[in-house]
Amino acid sequence: MKRTVLLMTVLFLMAELSLAVTPRFGVGAFGGLEIPIVQDDQDQGNILGIRGRVSLTPMITLEPRLHFSKYGDPSFDEFTADLDGSKVTAFGVDALVGTPFSKVGVFGIVGVGSYKIKRDQTGQDESDIGWSGGLGLEFGLTPQVAIDARGLFILIPSEGGGSKKSIAIFTGVNFHFGQ
Repeated sequence: MKRTVLLMTVLFLMAELSLAVTPRFGVGAFGGLEIPIVQDDQDQGNILGIRGRVSLTPMITLEPRLHFSKYGDPSFDEFTADLDGSKVTAFGVDALVGTPFSKVGVFGIVGVGSYKIKRDQTGQDESDIGWSGGLGLEFGLTPQVAIDARGLFILIPSEGGGSKKSIAIFTGVNFHFGQ
């Protein structure tokens, strides 16, 4: 009886998958600003990156990504510090919930990634798992090309307590393949 139920369940799931929409794929590039939150040792910097895209359903898309950030050199009210801003290299995956592959798409973003923070001047060189979340808006120029704008809150907890927090605001271009 258990085998029959298991077999029926597998057949049902296979039938559902065969009726599903063919997945869409894409690639993109982006750039913008990264603004630290409550961090005196950093100033506003830039963010650049690339991403892939795979739509699992019409409402859920996964985006593996690689991005590079360079915070600006900090400055204090009393004096200008002789300290460089940190460099961050990150790779991870974002889940988009909404309609990014449409003419005008609005979507929420939740992500996780590995963040490598480096500052040569102080010898800082650490890697931590971080989280991100935000909102995005995509405008389809053609069925294959779209531009998007996003705002992300990024949180990178540190091993010794504390964290790096920032808001990334960026735009990008996406190229879609498939149906």
